[in-house]
Amino acid sequence: MTKKIYIKGMTCDHCVRRVENSLKTIEGVSSVKVDLQGKVATIELSKDVKDEEFVRAIDDAGYEVARIE
Repeated sequence: MTKKIYIKGMTCDHCVRRVENSLKTIEGVSSVKVDLQGKVATIELSKDVKDEEFVRAIDDAGYEVARIE
């Protein structure tokens, strides 16, 4: 299963690393790839994860979720 999370507030590679590291702490996340230009994180999941967990992780990293697909 794949999720795409569009993120507000990322401006540099440091932002990308913060978001990646925060999302990788969620149980069920297999891999994370963050595209700074597109402001989107593509996440591969090994099990179902509630959207609220992604929102919390990104908020904890200091950014805001625009939408989840």
